[in-house]
Amino acid sequence: MAGTEKVNLRGAAATLLMSLYMRRLDARSRRPVLGDPHAEEVYDRIEHDVHGLWQVAGDAATVAARAAVLDGWTREFLGTESHGQVLHLGCGLDSRPLRLAVPPTVRWLDVDQPEVIDVRRRLYTFPEHVVQVPGSVTGETWWEEVAPDRPTLVVAEGLFMYLRPATVHAVVDRVVDGTRRAELAFDAVSPWTVTMSRWTPTFRALGTGFRWAWNPADFAHRHSTLRELDDVAIIDELTIRHPRVWLRPLLSAAGHLPTLQDAMRLHRFTTR
Repeated sequence: MAGTEKVNLRGAAATLLMSLYMRRLDARSRRPVLGDPHAEEVYDRIEHDVHGLWQVAGDAATVAARAAVLDGWTREFLGTESHGQVLHLGCGLDSRPLRLAVPPTVRWLDVDQPEVIDVRRRLYTFPEHVVQVPGSVTGETWWEEVAPDRPTLVVAEGLFMYLRPATVHAVVDRVVDGTRRAELAFDAVSPWTVTMSRWTPTFRALGTGFRWAWNPADFAHRHSTLRELDDVAIIDELTIRHPRVWLRPLLSAAGHLPTLQDAMRLHRFTTR
């Protein structure tokens, strides 16, 4: 990787810079939670006009812990499904397929908006079995690349909360109906988190915010064929992963508050 690339994104697509910035902060810390080996080099190659990224620096450990959990679930899938398929939805500038050293027998699809995939192709060099697919996850065209007969893992990190509720459920239905066997791994936020996002200065500057809040009863009703494998509160992960060790007991105490337990949770479901 060499040279610099101009990135000029707005709305939800621009939040990929926030996530990359926080992974970079984590990678540079004394005790990285994720330790993304590509984050700093990729971030330093980007020319962008998004100001105020420093305002989200306090969430670096949260974003890193979220990615670490999803990486772990993906490793489990790759370990048991050597000829499986991973749909990395809303991939942004995440280096996940490189971090996990995806074996060549696995079909991996990175899916995001065309302008994002264009930047992604210029910043990363991926092996042939890691395919870059331009297209909105809410559209139809990217699904033509999916192999329906392969066991499939869907990874949607920092995505569903930006979509309208009906769109989230439509994506889940498409995966369930269009694959022989599937797992879904994603993060979701509480209703109060959605409300607060509307007042976040960085989101307001980007012209975006959260739209979908997690409702376990509604999700179970709409997707009755799915069985939940994991339900993890991100604050519980921070009590064991946070790089500032002295902060972990405080996070553990705060984690007893229902509002913080539900602020962001990670879910894994299966159709089996």
